[in-house]
Amino acid sequence: MNPASPLQTCLSDLHRNCGGRMVDFAGWEMPVQYESIQKEHMATRSSVGIFDVGHMGRICILGEKALDFVNRLVTRNVTALQAHQVGYTLVCNTEGGVQDDILVYRGEGSTVSLVVNASNRQKILQWFQEYRDSHGDDVEIRDNTLETGMIAVQGPGAEIVTGHILRQDLSRMGYYRWREVSLLGTPVCVSRTGYTGEDGFELSAPPDMIRKMWLALFSAGAEPCGLGARDILRLEMGYPLYGHELTEQTNPWEIGLGRVIDLGKSDFIGKTALQAMKERGISKRLTGLVLKERGIPREGYPVLAGDKHVGIVTSGGYSLCRKAGIALALVEAGCVPEAVEIRGRAIPAAVEKPPFIPSRVKAIPKPK
Repeated sequence: MNPASPLQTCLSDLHRNCGGRMVDFAGWEMPVQYESIQKEHMATRSSVGIFDVGHMGRICILGEKALDFVNRLVTRNVTALQAHQVGYTLVCNTEGGVQDDILVYRGEGSTVSLVVNASNRQKILQWFQEYRDSHGDDVEIRDNTLETGMIAVQGPGAEIVTGHILRQDLSRMGYYRWREVSLLGTPVCVSRTGYTGEDGFELSAPPDMIRKMWLALFSAGAEPCGLGARDILRLEMGYPLYGHELTEQTNPWEIGLGRVIDLGKSDFIGKTALQAMKERGISKRLTGLVLKERGIPREGYPVLAGDKHVGIVTSGGYSLCRKAGIALALVEAGCVPEAVEIRGRAIPAAVEKPPFIPSRVKAIPKPK
């Protein structure tokens, strides 16, 4: 492969065989869609969709002090996680800006695994390695991304179809919990997590097993889905996306992520800046908008209150479930947006707190 060519997941040839339209995404060759984004979106909402998420970074931190090490680099208190619990958190810079939003998987003892955004994998690896080396921490940082694959199985039928191919009863597995199972003698990491608002699981394993599971899921009727469907599914939930709602210049309080910032725990990178941000109060806030007339809001479109520009769309698209244009927008605090400017025309919009449709993850059982 040409060094400048995008990386490929272990499922790339299977995507092409299914008619996947491949694009370069964050340095990876990924399917943006197969037959249609609409079909994939509705399949996930009504039955089961499967997504190749092998481009996401998978990093393991090993050593007796691994958990404490990670706790000093993220905003939530991950030492409070139980064994086999998953926690959503932020990695901030010293100014409090967001370097990435990640998932932390706590294992037995102090072992910790991270799932990071594809576009930030190298940055986060370097950040963690430099911190380790400068502070003399005796931990091993292992990047497992290229040695493994990852599949997301999402939708109301995800529990049944995932349990079937894994030969496991997943009905008592709680939301944001994970376990390791053995399938044909191969270890598979199973977490009840996802990015769609539906019940679902994410499976990590060596490449050969990922291929076998993908084919088994496909044979069981799961719909292959690309990046296009994944984006509108997460937008309907109001989930932030790195590079859109989250950047290194983002104030996390303005995005509504104060729930994953624990200023009461011991010192961590960005704590002083985040404390100061909270004390100053916010000047902007992330707001959900639903268009009242026909139109599709896109990233970068101006948000209006009267004839005044009061913000900007950070993510937007068309919701098949709402049959309307929806958007997340960063707007001036204290103002009430009234419209989105699309090609020079003000399209009326209503303010609505996401999610824009009910999330089914609330129906997932609590951990036993």
